[in-house]
Amino acid sequence: MKSRSLIFLVLLASSANTYAAEGDRWYSSRQVERGEVIFRENCAACHGPNAEATANWKQRDANGNFPPPPLNGSAHAWHHDLALLRRTVREGGKQLGGVMPAFADRLSAEDIDSAIAFFQSKWPEEVYRKWAANFEVSDMPSLTDIVVAAKRPLTRLLSQRIGNAKLDDVSETGIEDVWQVQIGNRYVYLLDGGKYALMGDLVNLENGRNLTEIARRTGVVALLSAFRDEDLVVFEAEGETRATLDVFTDTSCPYCQKLHAEIDRLQAAGITVRYLPYPRGGSGGPGYQTLKSVWCADDRKRAMTEAKNNRFDDLPPGDCSRSAMIDRGYRAGNQAGISGTPALFTASGEKIEGYRPYQELIPFLLQ
Repeated sequence: MKSRSLIFLVLLASSANTYAAEGDRWYSSRQVERGEVIFRENCAACHGPNAEATANWKQRDANGNFPPPPLNGSAHAWHHDLALLRRTVREGGKQLGGVMPAFADRLSAEDIDSAIAFFQSKWPEEVYRKWAANFEVSDMPSLTDIVVAAKRPLTRLLSQRIGNAKLDDVSETGIEDVWQVQIGNRYVYLLDGGKYALMGDLVNLENGRNLTEIARRTGVVALLSAFRDEDLVVFEAEGETRATLDVFTDTSCPYCQKLHAEIDRLQAAGITVRYLPYPRGGSGGPGYQTLKSVWCADDRKRAMTEAKNNRFDDLPPGDCSRSAMIDRGYRAGNQAGISGTPALFTASGEKIEGYRPYQELIPFLLQ
């Protein structure tokens, strides 16, 4: 506890400089200068180089979503307090109903504050005054920022060893001085303050629980829940839905075709199948363009069946906005750790690798 208290005190001491206000605003000119570089490298592609966004940001796009709004004070960013602005940059915009990605893996707490300082520097004085009057602006880092900073020394040595690999999450395991770190779809355990790393599954021998598998399934459930039915090709169960099966599929995969030939058996048993696209080989894979055509079809279920039966004449061009789902599905499949298609996931996040005949799959899913 002494070391964690020391980290906390150091953060509070350093925050006097990092968060010191110059003039009447909470941030310093140094933060604005630093934030301009960070913002233009990470945010300008969507929000504009000067946080001005695009002229038609109030109009929905082809998917029914609003484009990224301006952050220069002309939209609603000033309706949010500093803690929410920080959290949105760190965790992404899903909690506000948007699609903005999370930057926790790329930007430190100091970087995030600097980026916010930059776009707030574009706010007219009147807008800033309204914002400051509505929200108490604290010089102190948020509790989340303190926790993130406290974890950073744990992963310092690991980061040096793995180079550019992304560290997705650092969490306590419930075992003293043992921390779990997620790297893509793998898990590593740090001991002795991050000096040692163990790779593999962590199992509680008293009750037989595989703690790594539990974490893995939890992550998969969160990953797949981000996809709405309208994003996918969904074959609904007949009558009451007794189970749901998420399937990463490729139209050029023979075993995917074999599974699809039995999909009516699954539906009749009360199983809803949600197809996510996973082109083997990525954009250079044999099914990439066909999957785009399927997702662009007015009747995606019919198009999927046609493509799985190697009938391509009636498929539309794959140049619509919905075809972006193919790359999104491919990234999600890689994050879920699949190595081929079909890759099946139950509602609890359990992975079933490869084809299973319906005679085995149905009782397994309904058990």
